[in-house]
Amino acid sequence: MKKIFIVTCMLTFAFMISAQGGQGRGFQQTPEQRAAYFADMKKEVNLTDKQLTDIKKIDEDYRAKMQTARENAGGDREKMRETMTKLRTEQTAKIKPLLSAEQFKKYEAFQAQRMQRRSNN
Repeated sequence: MKKIFIVTCMLTFAFMISAQGGQGRGFQQTPEQRAAYFADMKKEVNLTDKQLTDIKKIDEDYRAKMQTARENAGGDREKMRETMTKLRTEQTAKIKPLLSAEQFKKYEAFQAQRMQRRSNN
C-alpha cells in the first residue's frame, strides 16, 4: 500500500511539472514571448513597422476568437481542430494582402517553421 501511495505521488508530481512546461505555447505565451515572436517575424519576413502593426492587430483579434473557440469546444477536440483550422485560414487571408508576394512566401515559411518547432516540443 505504501508503494502505491509513493508511485501515485510521483506520478502526480511528474504530471504537475509537465503541465507547467506547457506554458508559453500558443495562446498562453507571456508578453515577452509574444514580443520575441513578432521581432523574429519582422526580421525573417522583412516587415515594415506598419505591416507589423497591422499583423499584430489581426493576430490579437484572431487570438481572442481562438480563445473563445477553445472555451466553447466543450471538450470536443475534433470540433476545436476544425474551428482552429478555419480561423487560421481566415487570419492568413487577412494578412496576405498586407505583404508582397516574396514576403508572403517568407511568412508561410516562418509559420511552417514555427509549427514544426511546436510539434517537436
